[in-house]
Amino acid sequence: MKAAYLALSVLSLGMFLANFGCSTESPGASDTLGAYSTMINSTPDKVTTAAQKAAEDLKLQNVQSQGTAIDGYVTAQTAQGDNVRIDIAQAGDNVSKVTIRVGATGDEAVSKQLMDGIKSHLSWL
Repeated sequence: MKAAYLALSVLSLGMFLANFGCSTESPGASDTLGAYSTMINSTPDKVTTAAQKAAEDLKLQNVQSQGTAIDGYVTAQTAQGDNVRIDIAQAGDNVSKVTIRVGATGDEAVSKQLMDGIKSHLSWL
């Protein structure tokens, strides 16, 4: 009987965390296991260019990027040596999915700064 209550408690806790555990302030954005993702209304090649400029604005080191009309990525490093990777994938007509990971476990504050920079640069492109 105790095992049944324990199993039910663990299951309930898991369902609660799955529904309410990872919320962000930005609509449509999610923070899953250290990766910050959102959809942006633009093509992957434009988002890749904007992501590169956003990384340069934050003075990240070793900024490299590559992009096409259907996907792209930007890699960089922080001053502490944490790897930064921004993946861009086509998610529909003129819609791109952007996923940002900073370091092994993620850094939401840096990810949000990068996302804000991407959106800012897209307004100019």
